[in-house]
Amino acid sequence: MDSQPQSVDIRALLHAVTNPTSNQGYVRDQALLTDQLKEPGFLIALQECAADKSLSQPQRLLASIITGRELKIKWRNKSIIPPERKGELRQRLFSFLEEEDITIARPQLALFVAICRTEPFPQFAELAHHLVQRLPACRAFLRGEAFPGSSFNIPTVLLNTLWTVNAMVKEFRNVKMAVGEKIMNLLDQEVAGPVGQLMADWAEAEMQGGANLVLEEAGRYAFKIRAKLSQWFWFKKKHPHTVAPFSQLSDLVDYTVQSLPLIQKRRLYLISQPSTEWNSDRPRLLRSLAKYLRAIGKWWRAMMGSEPKMFCTDGRVIDGIAWWWSTSSEVALGSEGAVVDDGIDSDDVSYPKRFILLGLLLFKDVLPILAHDRPDVFDGPFILRSFHLLLDKLLPLSPADLEKLEDSPEEWLIAESTEEEAWVYEYRPCAERVLIALNNACRQLMTNDKILEGEMVKIFVEMEVSSPNDLPAILRREAMYCALGRLSRSMSKMSGINFETFLRHWQETWASQNSPLHRILKRRLAWLITEWVKSNEDIVQSPLLWQVLLQLLTERGEASDMAVRLSAALAVKQSVDAWGQPISVFLPFLHRTSEALVHMMAEAETLEGKRYVNQTLGVVVERVGDEILPLLPSIAQSIPALWQGASDLEGEWLFKSSLVVLTTSLVSVAKACSGSLMELVIPLIEESLQPPAKNYFEEDGLALWQAALYNATSLHIPSIEKGLMRLLPGLLGLLQTDMDQAGSLLRLLESYLLLDAPGLIQTHASVICSTLFQTLSLAKANKDLLKPILETLSLFVRLVPPPSMPLLAVALLDSGLFQHILKALEDDKASGIVLASYLNVLSRIAISSPDTFLQMVAESARRESKDGAKVLEETLDALWRNFDYVGGARERKVVAMGAGALLSTGHSQCLERISGEFMNMFIDVLAELHPPESDSVGQEIGVRSWMEEESERWSEIEGHPEGDRRRQLEESDLAYRIPLRAYIIDVFNRTPDIGPYWAKADPEAVQTLGKYIS
Repeated sequence: MDSQPQSVDIRALLHAVTNPTSNQGYVRDQALLTDQLKEPGFLIALQECAADKSLSQPQRLLASIITGRELKIKWRNKSIIPPERKGELRQRLFSFLEEEDITIARPQLALFVAICRTEPFPQFAELAHHLVQRLPACRAFLRGEAFPGSSFNIPTVLLNTLWTVNAMVKEFRNVKMAVGEKIMNLLDQEVAGPVGQLMADWAEAEMQGGANLVLEEAGRYAFKIRAKLSQWFWFKKKHPHTVAPFSQLSDLVDYTVQSLPLIQKRRLYLISQPSTEWNSDRPRLLRSLAKYLRAIGKWWRAMMGSEPKMFCTDGRVIDGIAWWWSTSSEVALGSEGAVVDDGIDSDDVSYPKRFILLGLLLFKDVLPILAHDRPDVFDGPFILRSFHLLLDKLLPLSPADLEKLEDSPEEWLIAESTEEEAWVYEYRPCAERVLIALNNACRQLMTNDKILEGEMVKIFVEMEVSSPNDLPAILRREAMYCALGRLSRSMSKMSGINFETFLRHWQETWASQNSPLHRILKRRLAWLITEWVKSNEDIVQSPLLWQVLLQLLTERGEASDMAVRLSAALAVKQSVDAWGQPISVFLPFLHRTSEALVHMMAEAETLEGKRYVNQTLGVVVERVGDEILPLLPSIAQSIPALWQGASDLEGEWLFKSSLVVLTTSLVSVAKACSGSLMELVIPLIEESLQPPAKNYFEEDGLALWQAALYNATSLHIPSIEKGLMRLLPGLLGLLQTDMDQAGSLLRLLESYLLLDAPGLIQTHASVICSTLFQTLSLAKANKDLLKPILETLSLFVRLVPPPSMPLLAVALLDSGLFQHILKALEDDKASGIVLASYLNVLSRIAISSPDTFLQMVAESARRESKDGAKVLEETLDALWRNFDYVGGARERKVVAMGAGALLSTGHSQCLERISGEFMNMFIDVLAELHPPESDSVGQEIGVRSWMEEESERWSEIEGHPEGDRRRQLEESDLAYRIPLRAYIIDVFNRTPDIGPYWAKADPEAVQTLGKYIS
């Protein structure tokens, strides 16, 4: 069967794509190639091209990459890959084991691994066996032994096979299902023997002077396979004596410990050879050896990362790490000054950067074990040697750091602050982690001697005697300050260091020296203050601290730079944010500090730097509260220019978001005076809610909007066109479309209603009701959203003055919202919480204006061509039927008061309910509010104010103008202010012609009710 589609010449298409003659032709051919990927048989034919060595390398490579990607995705698609053709594809994949060009082979071999994962276990076992069975022939060839039937390219097949096995083990070790364990056990059985033999061959050749390139690579891949398998069993079982494969773990540890010196010795020998004796394999050989070293180090770290104590029970692990650490230490100690971090990580360097870093990381990982289990090793001299190595050789700034700090201080500082993973690939951050680990390990010593802390105090005192003048002295002191900051939790408790005395000494001595070199120390000093405050907040009560920070913030000239000032800004942020300490000490410095921060925001060259300062300013505003009011105008005036200046720059949206957050803080502090900020606030809100800004900080914009409403005193300040009223149409539009933010949007609408419900009922009643109806329809059965919508509607009803209730009635009816509520109460499958919320809305309407309520029911019936009396009867039935769904005491009281309000109208259909449902409702609620065991006479039990029931929401608005509005509303609420018994008595007194209906009531019920209201 011909696998190639007849409509397209694949070879010609590949040639055209890899050898384009014009951009237009290239785009056309690419589109054609993409379209053909969906055609049956095309991918099969394309894979044939990848295997066809008569084609050019670019054509084969393109075919291999595309099929490697697409077949993985479409393997189960029977229309594109018929099941009867899969055997052919699998067989062709094996042919790529003999492909010498790894760029062509690897995509296909990776595809083989992906296909294996989709196969049933028996099929997988067959494929795995077929893959591994060539390894014995390859090994025989390498050893110079004859092996029947081995006619293939041995070196290529060997390395490609090992690469594939390694990829397969890597893939299946992450399979969590039971089949994953079954497969890993099978792989271990299949490859353990051949892989172990290859590792032994490599070790034998290495002992005899060195393996060739093929054996070197084979040995490395063999180790990686064996290491991954042992790691999987280690993580899976955790108990080495219970699983057979763990019997090989000890041998593997021994193998790696013995191999490390051999590999490094071979590397050093190759590097030392004159260039005249180099051959073409030398670079690849050095690369292979360097990768082998790193593979061993990574395996040790992975094993220790899970169960370090258990893994280190084999003492040879510690011996191996000791070799690596001592080798790295010798390199560091042999350097002039600090270790030069020139970024060189070349394979032909004696000690590449990654080699030394692995030594540091392994040392960090093993320190807790040494401290706990090896007191013969982890003693005072060992601790001090390690500390001095870190302090003198690895913690100082490198020449590369100094160059960057000189050229771009702001960018350098930002990189220092943001690169959280730098400790994995940079000397200094890594050394800081090792120092912290060393200090933590010292705590496990049985003795109370503070060896490390004592040494640091000694060095610190010696350094502070003189002023730093030359670069080496400055770098050493900078490294010492770094160590102090990293260990600040321990050092802040040492009596030998008085931080305030230290700051005073700095201020009185070298602080005034106008030396450019001192920028290095000033930047670190500001950072040290940040770290020290984290460990000991009491220091912020020192006026001297604020004097120093202000000096660092405001100093200009050769002795300062943006790195110093940004570090000082971050220190101010940390110090001001110490909420456990009074802020009064900072207040004398508030004005100049705030001015300096505003100036710095304009001065910073990067948006990230501006954002750092902005965040500090935001914390200051939030912390000092009303004290910042005189400075608000100057801060607010700086924001528009910063906003405009950030447009189209890298980091634009993150910075603009921080400006919105800062403006929110300004509004929150200004409270009732925030009206003067509206000309700034309104445009920021509008832009925050429009693309593309909406995609980045919509929630920040909503938070600013909410803060503006919390603190507003009018919707029309500074004018109708520029006030918060301008945003209301947009809010109502969002409520009808954005269900993701519906909760926040409803809060905003409630704030609008609390601020000016009488005005809104005159101008926006219809659109508000229509919006709420639309939102209800979109929410459908989502009770978590339906309840807040109905709470907002209930609030609207409560806020409308009774004389304006007819206006609200028209809006509710015209929008269909009232009719919807009546129908919803008939849904016996609806959530009880939602039904209770519907009852609350109706009851609130009845309490406010019972006559309007009855008119609304009648009008609803008329509009739907129904009998008014029947609709009212159904409504009153629903009131009683759904009453049990109402849970809270206050909510149940509201429904009872609503029923009482309807009685007061004297409407016959309502009066008929007094002898049954309404009386039972009154008795039930009164019994709940006045239980027999209650000791309080007249006091209702369980009726809490809104402030108590919604304490979280109340905490947001307390102290703000909206808090005053909400308190006034809630304290005037009839359901909270008036006892139900008094309300019922008043209803009975006001209700005309109640006598005949009362006479129909059950005497026992009448007697019971009488006890409660007497």
